[in-house]
Amino acid sequence: MKLAQIAGFLGSGKTTLLIEISRELVSRGHRLAIIVNDVGEINVDAKFIETYGLKAKEISGGCICCQIAGSFANTIAILHNTFKPDIVIVEPSGVAIPWGLKRAAEYSEAECDVIIEHAPVITLVDAIRIDLLMDAVKRLVETQIREADVVLINKVDAASEEQIEKSRQLIRSINPSAEILLASGRGGKGLKEVADIIEKRISPRYDEAVEKELLRKQYGGGQQ
Repeated sequence: MKLAQIAGFLGSGKTTLLIEISRELVSRGHRLAIIVNDVGEINVDAKFIETYGLKAKEISGGCICCQIAGSFANTIAILHNTFKPDIVIVEPSGVAIPWGLKRAAEYSEAECDVIIEHAPVITLVDAIRIDLLMDAVKRLVETQIREADVVLINKVDAASEEQIEKSRQLIRSINPSAEILLASGRGGKGLKEVADIIEKRISPRYDEAVEKELLRKQYGGGQQ
């Protein structure tokens, strides 16, 4: 079973993009499940997703990569046993750490007969609000970009060329090896390319040494 996570902060356009990508993958014949995570008690995004006829499994009350990792693994196991999806798309909360989510997902292998394969980690960057986010939650934004395989500069239909280029330069300064794509959930830009990435490509499994090295590069040596 392949797990694909689409990370990004609140308001970055995750839910809209997730829905359109999911519809594209279903149209290609995939059996798809969606897990929506929120740090609040009420998950509005899940209700929004279900208005499109897609089923969302809500996990609320904590971040899926830390406080309720066990519950997340159990959810993956239940999905495998009852629904048998070949792809599970996860919309983590805006404070989730991508590599920690990989670790949490792999816990499910101890609960059922499933092998987890990861699609490339996708992080959305809101081209319109990147300055605001960097001022408010810089470290988390940097972590989500640093741990991504693919970074989508989203809302390009509403952003200026200057905002798009500024976002591109920021991504390159944090994660030079990341693949950068331009996207618009409402405009449909980049959707087929992202669906191709989820469908055809894989990302490494969780490796504690890799995560420690990522953290060392980000926070070591007195870096803030």
